[in-house]
Amino acid sequence: MKSIFRAFLLLLPLAAIGLAQGEPQVKVIPLTLPANSDIGEIKGNISAGQTIPLRWAESSSVACFPGTRFEMFDGNHVFYRITLPAASTMTVTLKPEGNARLSLYGIRQGMAAGDQPLRPNIRSAISCEASYPLYANLPSGRRVTNRDDGTRKFDFISVNSPYSILIGVAGAGKRTEGAYTLTVTIKPR
Repeated sequence: MKSIFRAFLLLLPLAAIGLAQGEPQVKVIPLTLPANSDIGEIKGNISAGQTIPLRWAESSSVACFPGTRFEMFDGNHVFYRITLPAASTMTVTLKPEGNARLSLYGIRQGMAAGDQPLRPNIRSAISCEASYPLYANLPSGRRVTNRDDGTRKFDFISVNSPYSILIGVAGAGKRTEGAYTLTVTIKPR
């Protein structure tokens, strides 16, 4: 019995390493605005991303979007990172092409490298904003939705410190394909 227990203890770390290595790496595309401009635009498609676990997003120390709305974020995710300078405002707007069902979120993180974890290691955030269709599921099974043109948007403001903003574009309803235009505007306050 002791030898089985020892073998288990020896194999457990190896199994954890193997599982961690099998986890696909999340790719983050760095963004910068064009020189002498306060607005930038990039075209993309969620087919370039991947699906990710979502439990981190409903954690009270991240509070990005609730588990009851995971269906708005359960498709492929594409990530971007941009710096929000001190004393600035940032507006991020997502315009899907065609009828692509997409959602948008942004995580405000610190500027130090250790302050910028990616999922599944996001354990906390300075703040998080999410934009997705508003709806209510009624007990009768009927769904009530607001009028929605597909455009998603959020804003961040900085006062004395710069921040690193991780932007996520996600497919809704398990979608893995959907083209979009992402616009980032940064203006001094």
